[in-house]
Amino acid sequence: MKITFDEKTADKIKAFGDADLVFDFDHTLSEVNTEVDACAGGISRYRIVAVEKGNVPEVFDASIDSEFGPIYYKGYGSYFFQDEMSTKINPSYNLIELRSTAELLSPNLLIVDFRGKQKLAN
Repeated sequence: MKITFDEKTADKIKAFGDADLVFDFDHTLSEVNTEVDACAGGISRYRIVAVEKGNVPEVFDASIDSEFGPIYYKGYGSYFFQDEMSTKINPSYNLIELRSTAELLSPNLLIVDFRGKQKLAN
């Protein structure tokens, strides 16, 4: 599996500097006391989260290749991904779309930095 990023999305990720990246699709990582991040199960929102380098929780046991190195995710989530994925900015809404070669996977991929404020799942 591989994901490639358009230039604007890549710039957002480059701004993180030295961090590990996690594809957190089921809200395992959430800001402390953020009630809207509750998830009953499955995917409610695709997001790439920057975490402290070397601090990827063990539950993220698989990875997707990218130009930024591996992006970790929970192995069971491979069902939700495609072999080739990419991002594209939707200029009408200024949102990041996550796409496969065949379909739109998410109209609003979030790129967030939880370093220093993450709650780690065990």
